[in-house]
Amino acid sequence: MYKKFLSGVLAAAMVIGGAAYAAKPASVDAAGAPKPKYTFSMNGASKNVVGVARKGDTSAGTTGNTKTGIVPTANKKAKLQYKKGKHGKALYISRTVGGKAASMGAQLKGVKLGSKSWTVSFWVKPEIELGQFSSVFFTGNHIQDPKNTKWVSITRGGDAWLGDGKVKAPTIWSHNAASGEFPWYNHQNSKGQWTSTNALTKGKWTHVTLVVNTQKTSWDKKGYCVYGKKGSDGYSKGYHAWTYINGKLYGNGTIAKNTMSNSNSFFLGLNAWDMGFKGYIDDVKLWDKALSPKQVKAIAK
Repeated sequence: MYKKFLSGVLAAAMVIGGAAYAAKPASVDAAGAPKPKYTFSMNGASKNVVGVARKGDTSAGTTGNTKTGIVPTANKKAKLQYKKGKHGKALYISRTVGGKAASMGAQLKGVKLGSKSWTVSFWVKPEIELGQFSSVFFTGNHIQDPKNTKWVSITRGGDAWLGDGKVKAPTIWSHNAASGEFPWYNHQNSKGQWTSTNALTKGKWTHVTLVVNTQKTSWDKKGYCVYGKKGSDGYSKGYHAWTYINGKLYGNGTIAKNTMSNSNSFFLGLNAWDMGFKGYIDDVKLWDKALSPKQVKAIAK
């Protein structure tokens, strides 16, 4: 996905080591999490969870079109299944279309989170190891417009990123074509340094929460985050995002601006370019606000 463009972006990021913020934001808010604006329990078929696939995919399960991609659309042959999950049943994405191996996923219908802070959480259990750039969660607007596309992906980052050839999952990758922003981040240690870590291992349930904050809060004093070095290729001053694994802080970094709007589409297991996800996703919840660290801990059960 846009691999040529990334070379300069990654070089800029690696020079300064990414966004270096405190490993743990201050936890001062009440522990109880607010009620989600949208909940997809995945206990059975729903008109708001639709099987989707991409037209014209290659035999490798990708679009072969890195410039515009292909937006997944409803496909009756991309049948969603519901099997034993973390709580009750879970959505199972088989990566088959019409009985043949092919990338597929699910679209979440009717979701409108506005254009400010937001949060998504879910349980996930990959059946096989994630492929590079495969999305577990993907949302965007103007997706096929190379001049205006804006999106956020919870994915497996490039193995070549950071120059170590290791798995990086989950990686939070976003893009705003209009501004040229293309930031990403993954796991960080206590010193704020990026490290290659795979928290989404096959056969294991993991709770993932992504918090995107667009304003100052009691636990996020700045309300923004810088990616890269000012004046260099790939520099971005965007929203501040926080990733949590099983309720514990995993990493934080920059999300490109204007990547959320009421016109966004939401997908599980599939983006507009890369190999689809295969496995289980359960209890998907979305908020039109940024949850605090204590609130994230409360929902990771």
